[in-house]
Amino acid sequence: MKKTFLNVLCVGAVLLGTSLFAQKKIKLGVDAGYTYTSLNQDLSNLVDSKYNSRYGFGVNVSVELPVWKSLFVSTGLSYLQENYEFERTGTRDGWYTKYNNDFVSLPLLVGGYIINNPYVSDGVWVKVAGGMYTDYWLTMKREGQYPVFSELQPDGTFNYTKVSDKYDFKENENNLRRLGFGLQGQVQLGYSLDKIDVFASYNYQYGLSDMTKDNISDNQKMTRNSYMISAGIAYKFN
Repeated sequence: MKKTFLNVLCVGAVLLGTSLFAQKKIKLGVDAGYTYTSLNQDLSNLVDSKYNSRYGFGVNVSVELPVWKSLFVSTGLSYLQENYEFERTGTRDGWYTKYNNDFVSLPLLVGGYIINNPYVSDGVWVKVAGGMYTDYWLTMKREGQYPVFSELQPDGTFNYTKVSDKYDFKENENNLRRLGFGLQGQVQLGYSLDKIDVFASYNYQYGLSDMTKDNISDNQKMTRNSYMISAGIAYKFN
């Protein structure tokens, strides 16, 4: 069911993106900014452990098609760094793993201009949109600090060593799921002057798919939520 849904979403987004360029009135935009990602998983069975959110960088390329009055549909392609950290606390303080992840994301959104319509008049505008996204996990790099259990000190502590590596998705020892999907919301504030728009954007992605293939219950499910604040520019072809 999930695979069927993702295939339909991908095909629909590609067809929409293709059809957009056949229209007389479209808007092509690009924006860049910071991402902030949190990882969600039940760690109640793992003592002195937590996940920390971390910042990253992102770039969005978007194509928007007005469909009726102030309503529009949009799609595009995003490169997103979605980073987080696993940390041991308490007596295990100093033990951590930082995850640096690169994703490509494809959104499919429906929205409307709630203040002004830049296709009709210049000036300040505000728009909101919501829909679905699908993404693909490109790379994962890990760097961390871990105890050397063979080097127990007289005070009962361990020496630590630092390790870094790049995850091999071909081997995929942790059985990670590279293709994911979820819900996406967007708010933009902009200013239109003739064919040029400048804007600030807020995007929120709520992950629905499990990041691993092994979990068999919702209690074990591992998902991501990602926030992005950015600034950009767009050009209207009309």
